[in-house]
Amino acid sequence: MTTEAQVRGLGDFARYGFTLLHPDDHVLELLHDGELVAHFSQLGATEGGLHHECARHLVMKHGWNGCLWERVKKEDKSDN
Repeated sequence: MTTEAQVRGLGDFARYGFTLLHPDDHVLELLHDGELVAHFSQLGATEGGLHHECARHLVMKHGWNGCLWERVKKEDKSDN
């Protein structure tokens, strides 16, 4: 279960299956759908660093295009 603090730290990436795990007092692990993505020290982990690793993982492993929202195609509403 993703906690409220994790959602704040991960931002929109939490909706894409990213979670944080604290195996001990000094380490923070970033997971995507249960797969280990990155290790951080508790003191060195920043929101920007977490977002960078999330984006990097999505691009390298899943071909992500960098958009955090689904693009909606507009229908042609011309009255022809």
